[in-house]
Amino acid sequence: MNNDKLDALIKRIASEHGIVLTKDDPVLMMHTLNEVLLEQNEKAQAELLNKYEAILQENFSQWQTFASKKANVLINAQQSHFSKNNDQLTDNGMQQVSEIIRITINHEIRELTRISRQAAIMNLLAAILVLVSVVIVVFMLL
Repeated sequence: MNNDKLDALIKRIASEHGIVLTKDDPVLMMHTLNEVLLEQNEKAQAELLNKYEAILQENFSQWQTFASKKANVLINAQQSHFSKNNDQLTDNGMQQVSEIIRITINHEIRELTRISRQAAIMNLLAAILVLVSVVIVVFMLL
């Protein structure tokens, strides 16, 4: 521990606890020992972490290779199966999509027609109310 840190520690202990320590005090020796042990522990943990990371990287690489091989086998099998059934499935799918679109469009057209009729009826009723109002106002003014 350098002298600046040691002086700062002595000042802090003096200000917080009202006890003045000297540089040869056993308490400071224990503090320095704890710092050395913490530094060694930090280095050991960093080394263990590096080893663990290397093992994980190696295992990941092996798993990736294995998974890639399995995926390629599955993809190739699926592609050969898909190419056999592709035309039939595509035709069936297109027919179903076309039917769904046709049904949906017909439904939407019916719904828009219904809404348009309702709007026309409401406009007609509004026009009749305006006409009745005008007639009433004209008769009241006469």
